[in-house]
Amino acid sequence: MQSKTCEYFSNRYAHQQRWVGIFRTAFISLFLFCMVHGASSSAGLAGTPINIGAGIDLIFALPFDDTGDSEFEVRAFELNIGAPVDPFFDMLATLSWHEGEFDLEEAWASAVLPGGFKVLLGREFIPFGYLNRIHEHDFPQADQPFVIEGLTTDHGFIGDGGHIEYLAPFINPTLTINVGIYNNIQHSIGRRIDGFPVLGRIQSYMQSGDGTHSLLMGASYLSSIGSKDPMSGRLDGDGKTSDRRARGKINYAAGFDLKYKWTPVGQTYRGLTLGGEYLFFDYDAYENHVDYEPGLDAGDDQGFYAYLEWDFNRFWGIGYRYDNTDILFSSILDDARINAHSIYGQWRPTEFSRLRFQYQYLNDDREADAEHHLMVQSTFFIGWHPPHRF
Repeated sequence: MQSKTCEYFSNRYAHQQRWVGIFRTAFISLFLFCMVHGASSSAGLAGTPINIGAGIDLIFALPFDDTGDSEFEVRAFELNIGAPVDPFFDMLATLSWHEGEFDLEEAWASAVLPGGFKVLLGREFIPFGYLNRIHEHDFPQADQPFVIEGLTTDHGFIGDGGHIEYLAPFINPTLTINVGIYNNIQHSIGRRIDGFPVLGRIQSYMQSGDGTHSLLMGASYLSSIGSKDPMSGRLDGDGKTSDRRARGKINYAAGFDLKYKWTPVGQTYRGLTLGGEYLFFDYDAYENHVDYEPGLDAGDDQGFYAYLEWDFNRFWGIGYRYDNTDILFSSILDDARINAHSIYGQWRPTEFSRLRFQYQYLNDDREADAEHHLMVQSTFFIGWHPPHRF
């Protein structure tokens, strides 16, 4: 026979479970109502708009010396989803199709903190240099500068982790300091980083009183802490690896960038832009890589690009870029370098589309003769696109 005490607690438990079920049903109903109401009003939960946009980047490349190697390709397709939750929180996710693979390029949330601080967590194009934070379709020219493609990657340094940003309370010039730490860096072709990558960047922006002159200057540093080995467990039976990220180990990397704009008074789109970056990488060649040779340059690689662009108006512009950079893992005896001159013109019929024509004269020390290339780039966007950087 069940005692009165047991009967009391049994009835009390059943009573509590009944209320739990009621609350659970009410919560689910409220959640579904908000979802349906948000979708029907295109405002999202709590009235927060969800911005969605897509873009496509097409490229046609024609080498003059061997027209049989010409190609037309969809270089990238992107889907951007962003939502400013309120004045203090923001988020962005970018899904991309690049070189035949789908990838989550960015997925981060940021928060504005008191005292001029801002924190960003997730996956991001790390704030190393200037162009690394910009998607390839938004680059000033149809192709990547050779120092960016060769010494970082053909897709930029993408890190899983986050950084904190401090904006000093100056009006003009401004001073911004970034400090970040990452679990790993994606797309580090030809490089690996032992431990956890750490980043520091200082940046200053100034503008004249009438707004005609603007200058952005920055310096970046990338190294690592800890002893995590990303190649652990990836060696085959004979102790070798063919992993493309294992060709060399980054000891540290440094970069310096500058961008200047002159805009005539009363003009919005017309003006002159001057920009450039210098990158320096110090690394050790990885002896367990199948491509390792004793003569490989295991010291450092460096290079730079500089460009000049003139915009006639909102629609038309012309420009010139010069490249001078080391070739990744060139032999010490060769000291091979790339020198290139690029001339381009562009037409922007709308804020969401662009057509570019670019001619390039290339001297690659690994080749006997100079190369000539013609590139045609076409970029289209629909819907929302994150704002362009300065």
